[in-house]
Amino acid sequence: MKRRSKILAAVLAVCLTVTMVPVISFAAETGASGLNDNIAVLYSGDINGGVDSNIGLAGMAAYANEMKTKSRYVELVDVGNAVSGSVLASTSKGEYVVEALNAAGYTTAVPGAGEFSYGVSRLVTGLSKTASYQYVSCNFTSTITGDTVFKPYRIAAYGDTKVAYVGISDPDIMASYESYFKNSDGTYAYSFADGNDGKELYAAVQSAVDKAKGEGAQYIIALGSLRDTNDAAYTAKSIIENTSGINAFINSNSGKALSGEQVRTKDGMYALLTSPGEGTKNIGVLTLSASDKTVSTQLISSYKLKDIKTKDAIDTLTKEYSGDLNEAFATTSSRLAATNGSGVRIVESSETNLGDLAADAYRTVTGADIAFVEASEIKADIAVGGMSYNDVMRALPGNKNISVAKVSGFDLLDALEMSARLYPNKNSGFLQVSGLTFDIQETVIPSVTVDGLGSFVSVDDDYRVTNVMINGKELDLMGTYTVAGTNDLLNGKTGYTMLTNGPLTKVNVAVDNQALITYILNNLKGSVGGAYSKSQMRIDSIKLARQSEIDALVEKKAEEKIKDYKAQLEALQKQVDAQEQIIAVKSLSINASSKFSKSSSGKRSIKVSWTTSSNVSGIKYQVYKSTKKTSGFKKAITTSKKYYTNTSGLKKGTTYYYKVRGYKYLNGKYYYSPWSDVTYKKVTK
Repeated sequence: MKRRSKILAAVLAVCLTVTMVPVISFAAETGASGLNDNIAVLYSGDINGGVDSNIGLAGMAAYANEMKTKSRYVELVDVGNAVSGSVLASTSKGEYVVEALNAAGYTTAVPGAGEFSYGVSRLVTGLSKTASYQYVSCNFTSTITGDTVFKPYRIAAYGDTKVAYVGISDPDIMASYESYFKNSDGTYAYSFADGNDGKELYAAVQSAVDKAKGEGAQYIIALGSLRDTNDAAYTAKSIIENTSGINAFINSNSGKALSGEQVRTKDGMYALLTSPGEGTKNIGVLTLSASDKTVSTQLISSYKLKDIKTKDAIDTLTKEYSGDLNEAFATTSSRLAATNGSGVRIVESSETNLGDLAADAYRTVTGADIAFVEASEIKADIAVGGMSYNDVMRALPGNKNISVAKVSGFDLLDALEMSARLYPNKNSGFLQVSGLTFDIQETVIPSVTVDGLGSFVSVDDDYRVTNVMINGKELDLMGTYTVAGTNDLLNGKTGYTMLTNGPLTKVNVAVDNQALITYILNNLKGSVGGAYSKSQMRIDSIKLARQSEIDALVEKKAEEKIKDYKAQLEALQKQVDAQEQIIAVKSLSINASSKFSKSSSGKRSIKVSWTTSSNVSGIKYQVYKSTKKTSGFKKAITTSKKYYTNTSGLKKGTTYYYKVRGYKYLNGKYYYSPWSDVTYKKVTK
């Protein structure tokens, strides 16, 4: 039953070892007395090719059969990211996983990012045709026809009750596999309703919900593959909050298990949000109660039984698809080193070409600025010549998911210092890097403090790490960078706690060995050549002979930086001073008064004087006068004094009106205070 072509795979992940556990097969008691009418929806997500990992698909099937001895209606659904992420998923371009899902009895699935790993055509015309279950997605559409590529929902009837399973794919899939969704002329052939700040997505979901209800669906179960770390408009919560009619939302692609959370819908009702987590570590159970019409959920995290038929089918598939794993899919012209060739591990105390290659793979596949690979992740050399999938599995056997975090420049420097603290001695956490270069000053005594578990606490004195360059530019301590690494690294489990300070921006983008194969096939075209014949000098050790030269260079750069900062600070201070003066002028309150007098010689005069709410340096005043109270004002004088004496043109019996304002010229512009109240005096004699 050879359904696969030659090895064209690009990805690789879960370990092939099958752990022997008790197996069991249940006979479904269809129609037997004593069965309740509850609808049990069992769900999985983020399987990532690991059909035999943790509880596994045989465990899911066993639990489904067990539930069939209690409930009349049982469904198995998957919420995305199933068909890629393991070596056998890769070699079969997803078919191995689809057939395993068939064997387990799945009925419905939503396409997540992983389902598009092998291209749109492979999913639409290949895997979906092999699947015995139905793919649903209400927002994956053809831009040519405007129709959804798969049905937007599946309606299942359970006695007199109809339930609609509405599929929702992650709009950010476009960013992960952009070229897959374009025509030859660069235009988009497909869409995921990713426009208008989420409104297009909400409209697509609402349309599917409304149509399903129009077909008689009494319950709406949303099956989503939506990250919770990217655009907030595309999260499961946002969809619930901006639509009406969803009763429950089963989500994946966050990497987190969520047993249940009530989220308020647009019409003021509530929907139950749940997520099974990754790798069949849990069996999700959503129950639609027949007696009280409630919706509830739970996660089963410990279940050892295996359905014998499903397990036998998966074992057969594993044996069948494992046949080509020793065939070469690429070549290398140099030994890719974790050791010195005699078994002594050098990857724990120095940069190696295999470390460079793996770090480049992590960075390229995820699109991050920087990538870190811990020495502990790299277990074996890869010999010169043909390179098989098993060679890569031996080199990177961890099968660990890679994510991306946003990290500050300060935290990045602390991570490098943590890596360098034991140098030149061995350190299982020594970082192989991509996207940056740096020096380690051996003459500086390390001052990293770690806690009792070996986790980073602080750097207490001078840094050994210096001259850090990010893609050719000096490290900006105040800046932020995206860093790719395993979840264990980014979650601080291996001691790099400073990397937890920033948010994850991408979750479970690839698996470590899968990323390496993808990079070799897609970016190196199957040939690891001269660029990786030796390490690329990304990490340089500075010994005493070079220290004075480095110190002088660092001091010069520091002086230039300080000078630049001073100039920036002075310019900023001038801006601040100007703004303060502008505010002072604009908020100035002027209180004006006037007094008429006539001298012994018969000269008439009106003296206008004023006070101000505050003193503003350098301000001048304009006095306007008129013989009308509300119009006809003309400028009489500009002065820096706080009074003005009007002595000319005053006529007996005439009332003269005056108003005053302040002004100041700043940065090429005039700024004015509010006018004072109008003050007036009548010439009486």
